[in-house]
Order: sequence, then C-alpha cells, then structure tokens
Amino acid sequence: MRLVIVAGFAAILLAATSSAKDRSVVSVSSEPTGLTVKSQRSGKKIIPGIDIYSDGAVLIRRYDGSEATKHIDKTAVETLLQSLNRTRFYKITEDSFNTEINSSHTPGEVERIVITDCPIWTIRTRNAGVTRSTKFYGLWEMADHYPQIKQLKTLKDAFLMVYSAVDEEP
Repeated sequence: MRLVIVAGFAAILLAATSSAKDRSVVSVSSEPTGLTVKSQRSGKKIIPGIDIYSDGAVLIRRYDGSEATKHIDKTAVETLLQSLNRTRFYKITEDSFNTEINSSHTPGEVERIVITDCPIWTIRTRNAGVTRSTKFYGLWEMADHYPQIKQLKTLKDAFLMVYSAVDEEP
C-alpha cells in the first residue's frame, strides 16, 4: 500500500514538474476580432503571437499564418522577464486607462474615440511561480490616438520588448 501511495505521489509530482517546463514564461498575442488566421502548416485557427520558454525556445505565430521557431539565450529570457516586471504592465487595465484619460481632461470635457475590428493584445509572464497578465483592446490604435497617456506607452513598450527580444515585428 505504501508503495502505491509513493508511486502515485511521484507520478503527480513528475506531472506537475514537466507541465511547468512546457509552459511559456513570456507570452504575447494579438487576437484578431474581425478575421480568422489559419496556420499554413495545419490549417487550424491560430492566434498570432510569441511564446518564450525558460530554456530560450521561442514559438512564433504570424498574421500570414506562418509559424516559426527560434532560440534565444537563457540570460536574454531572464533579462526580458526582469525588464517586463519593471514596467509593471500587469497593473494596466482598461479601467486604469479610463481613469488616466479622464484625469487628463478638464472637468466636463469629454473626448472618446470608437474603434472596431482591432485585435485584443494580451501579455503574460510567469516567473518564480507568479503569473502576471493583462489584455487591452486596440492597443496600437489607442496609443496612436492618445500619445499623452503614459499607461498606453508603457504597455506598448512591453510588447515591443518581447518582439525585439526575438527579432520580430508586431
């Protein structure tokens, strides 16, 4: 009976350890809302983006349906994680954006734009057991329209850090 319990516990521990290795430590995506991107390889729907793993492996999915793998140095992965953490991107939400935009106008003044069919940008990091993420609709379009809003610049810069680390374009 003890052997069965120990073997079961060992199997659970092994499964938990191996799945942690299989999860990316940095992930960005740009989920389109007005179109579907299909993989050139499999023909299945994909969400364009980048996944970076702790060993430096990189998986890339592009809007044209192409997919690629790359490898970056492990120290570059750690540096990227530290840089992203310093931006505090995970504190930026659409609510915090609305608060900043409202405080940037004089009372009673209202300026809003309506954009449609823009991607939902998502960024996620996983480091030392802590997962942080945020999503933002139409990030690039909003950042272009509201260049004075620091949160949009911070969030856009976080995405650009990831793309730059693997020599890709958003």
